[in-house]
Amino acid sequence: MSHGKLKTSLFLNYLVHGMALIIVAQNIKELGANWATPLATASYVLSGVGLGRLGAYLILGYLSDKIGRKQVLMLGMLAYFTFFIVSPFNHNVTIAYGLSILAGVANSAFDSATYPTFLEIGDKNKFASILLKAFISIGEFILPLVVASLHNNGMWFGWSFIVAAVIVLINFVTILTTKFPKQQSAIAEEVAQQSPFSVNKKRLIAILLGVYSYTSMAIMIWFTQWISLFAIDILHYDALTSHTLISLYSVGSILGVLSIFFLLKKEFSATKLLVLMSMISLMSLIVVTQVAQPTISMMAAFLFGFSAASGVMQIGLNLLIQLFPQNKGILTGIYFMFGSIASFTVPLITGKLSQFGIQVALQSNIIVAIIGTLAVIGIYFAYKTVHQTDNLSASREKINQIDQQIVGLLQQRFEAVTAVSEAKRQTAKPVFDPKREQQVLTKITSYSQSDKLAPHFKKIYQGIMDASKDYQTELNKIGGNK
Repeated sequence: MSHGKLKTSLFLNYLVHGMALIIVAQNIKELGANWATPLATASYVLSGVGLGRLGAYLILGYLSDKIGRKQVLMLGMLAYFTFFIVSPFNHNVTIAYGLSILAGVANSAFDSATYPTFLEIGDKNKFASILLKAFISIGEFILPLVVASLHNNGMWFGWSFIVAAVIVLINFVTILTTKFPKQQSAIAEEVAQQSPFSVNKKRLIAILLGVYSYTSMAIMIWFTQWISLFAIDILHYDALTSHTLISLYSVGSILGVLSIFFLLKKEFSATKLLVLMSMISLMSLIVVTQVAQPTISMMAAFLFGFSAASGVMQIGLNLLIQLFPQNKGILTGIYFMFGSIASFTVPLITGKLSQFGIQVALQSNIIVAIIGTLAVIGIYFAYKTVHQTDNLSASREKINQIDQQIVGLLQQRFEAVTAVSEAKRQTAKPVFDPKREQQVLTKITSYSQSDKLAPHFKKIYQGIMDASKDYQTELNKIGGNK
């Protein structure tokens, strides 16, 4: 059964979700004016998204299994519709915070229903989560252009919310008439495999991955929340250029998703990819906050999106599941909960920092990026040590197999030596034949394909022939006593 219509609707939901993630930050001045609150207070409203996600993940995950994916997804769509349609008309900061929490609940509903649905559709594509991230990035790319266009044409900022609400409403009707795949409750049989990691090392890597989950989400939220205001007030760019930075960030994110998709299919090392992307995001963040040149800022914003918002969190989750393959569901919830904590705490932290200036608020993100980079470097070296141990074990196992073959060949050689010894004894020839020995050593040297190894082979065969002479002497004694 084809589920093309369903998949299209699910992807469209995540495009709207991408818009929802940044719509308050993109309109923070106008919304703050509606709420009659200073910028620092208005930014606290953004923390409601993280709070909503944090409290809803486990509940909605349970409901998704009990009442169905479609019902939970539609619940999330209704929550997002309410958020979009009410926010631009609201003039109360407390209600605004409640709407922000509602958006977080909608986000959790989307995740709780969408990821299981993709699994139940039965597609062989294992990278659906990365493709969903691409649609989030597309939404984050489109919205700033809409906001900038409304601003430049002197139009009401609320139209950006209304456009998103209309998309949700149309998609809701589509979902309402779309058949979902049969919900599966099959128990996945786990194959117990002995982990190459010690218990303490697994715990260390799990902690580092938890840190990375938080920092990888935090640096994205930090950047999207403050980059436009930073560009206008600190770098003195015009509104269009400032909003273009966030759009280029989104373009970079989309290309980053495709790049990671390609590299993972080519079996590029996941830990190396995390280190590479973390370093690129750190360097580009430093550039975008320190260099006041529009072209360079645009390039840096693009690279930051390419590296920081390219689905790298999913790589971290995969590594965590590989460590504890029998606890996938619990670990997924815990891992993304760290991201939810970031969604909740970053607006609070940056709101406080903004009291010291927008420049301080954004540049503090560099510290978070450094912590995340150090975490993935720690993960890389933890895995590298195990891989080196694995390589050593594999090499030793190969040597063991070769030794077994060599012993078998030596067995055959000494059987031939027994025949030679008997022939020598019958013809009264001595055991030691210097001329023959030299011929053998010369041949062995010529057989070697490496001049560096030839002397070592000669020593080995000298030892073999010495053992052969001792063996022949023993045989002669036995033969002479008969």
